Amino acid sequence: MANRVFKEEQNYRGTWIMYLILLFELPTVVLLIVLYFNADDKTEIGMGLTFVMITLVLILIFISSLKLETRIDDFGVSFRYFPFIRSWRKIEKSNILSIKVINYSPLTDYGGWGLKGNKTAKAYSILGTEGVLIDTGGKKNNDRYI
Repeated sequence: MANRVFKEEQNYRGTWIMYLILLFELPTVVLLIVLYFNADDKTEIGMGLTFVMITLVLILIFISSLKLETRIDDFGVSFRYFPFIRSWRKIEKSNILSIKVINYSPLTDYGGWGLKGNKTAKAYSILGTEGVLIDTGGKKNNDRYI
């Protein structure tokens, strides 16, 4: 029997969130450049422009580096969420009581996308409303949405 493997990688590149960030950042940069060229004291405006430009570039780099990787195989479920979870975390098949694909609401169930959770469950999500619900049992219901 051959090993069955499902792999998925999610990130923000090319999504509406990246376009929304660029839609905010580009007019801000243009406004600051116009203020720089019209200012009498270019040193002070130049320092502010440099600080804002570096901050905006770092935000863009950070959001574009976010990546959720999931691997489901015959041995269990593995995932990592770069840069927060750098090494693979594995949920062994023997620890999984049930697993199913579900529709859920990241905003109402967990307050948004990202590394989220409450007392009974954890969610790792980038975008979308579909996820894998993994019931691992235990004293408290330790379900995970990936």
